[in-house]
Amino acid sequence: MDRSVDETARLLREREARSLRLLLYILICGFSAVMVHVLIQLAEDPAVTFRASLIVGYLAFSIVVGVGLLFALRQPRWVGVVGMVVALAASTFTAVLGLVILRSLPAETPVSLLTKLPLASAGLGAMASVALTLRPLYVAMVGGGLALTLLGFYGLAVLDPATTFASNSAAPYVGPAVSTTRLVMELIFVGSATVCMTFAVRFARQTMAEAIALQRSTDQLSRYFSPDIARGITGGGDAFLRPGGKEQDVAVLFSDLSGYTRLCAGLPAGEVLTMLSEYHERMVAEIFRSGGTLDKFMGDGIMATFGTPLPTRDAADRAVRTAQGMMAALATLNGDRARRGLPPLVQRIGIHAGPAIVGNIGTSQRLEYTAIGDTVNIANRIQAKGKSTGRPAMMSAAVVSRLTQPVASESLGLVALDGQPLPIELHALTA
Repeated sequence: MDRSVDETARLLREREARSLRLLLYILICGFSAVMVHVLIQLAEDPAVTFRASLIVGYLAFSIVVGVGLLFALRQPRWVGVVGMVVALAASTFTAVLGLVILRSLPAETPVSLLTKLPLASAGLGAMASVALTLRPLYVAMVGGGLALTLLGFYGLAVLDPATTFASNSAAPYVGPAVSTTRLVMELIFVGSATVCMTFAVRFARQTMAEAIALQRSTDQLSRYFSPDIARGITGGGDAFLRPGGKEQDVAVLFSDLSGYTRLCAGLPAGEVLTMLSEYHERMVAEIFRSGGTLDKFMGDGIMATFGTPLPTRDAADRAVRTAQGMMAALATLNGDRARRGLPPLVQRIGIHAGPAIVGNIGTSQRLEYTAIGDTVNIANRIQAKGKSTGRPAMMSAAVVSRLTQPVASESLGLVALDGQPLPIELHALTA
């Protein structure tokens, strides 16, 4: 079975368990309050006409069962069983309620009273309660139980010789008579409410399942894209997914592992992948922590942009903060590697800021959200210049001029970069 289906089922089961737990708490508290009220009445007037022991016994039994079901809900595998028990109890609630009321009244009370109790309203309340579980079956069970209760009580009234029949009068409502018309109207009302509520719960369950699947898709996309890009893909509409871009001021960060080819020589592919995964996981965490966008992986290299997809005035600060975090994270990683007897990793970081075209590059069949332009090229050249300068992290003067907070750095003066006609001023980040 697809893992996404399993996850959706698990989350729906958790929702059902929470709803059942709430219903059981309400049942226990409500029945406890009624039982206390009955016991107080019995203490005040031992000659009370209704049979208090019958009501107290029913309430006590229901409370004990409710507590037992609460304990059963601690185990996820029992959620379905508890749900069926609650649904069965709710479907027979109106029948039990009517019979308890009839038995608690004087013996001369006519059976036709069962057809006059507001059982339809009580049944609809029970139906609405089980609807919280988002299980259409439970709603249908309660509705069916209510309809059978109304038919059964009408049948008991018909079998009673004392019952009379009337229509087109108030006798079936305030007198001893019963009315087939009233029964038919109640059944139509209950049946319509059951069908409507069952479909409403079914639609609600489907909507929640779709929402869970959408959230899961967004979570999966976040493994490949930055959170902002993932949200844009899932919620940005066609405008976000069309090729094209716009020019805006951004900060671009490139990182690369020094001596990566030599480090991987002779290592099995699995060990190389494990090493890259450990490195990338820590570096990407720093990028996302500062609100950056992971643009792409290039083998061991990483490209990240700041001030994308939406421009921010502190894009340069975010990029520098990320570089500092990446250096600290690498130091921690190298400590772990040293304890495992592995050689340390050495990285180079280059940062540049300026205008770039940001958007979806490619075709309608295959798009890549990225930044292009001279700003991106210079950032990559700054990172590569770390080979000759020996500095782990360098940034251009354009980055320094955009900083809103001071950063410890050392000016390296004008430095010539490969592929650039003029040298640019560089600054090295210091610890």
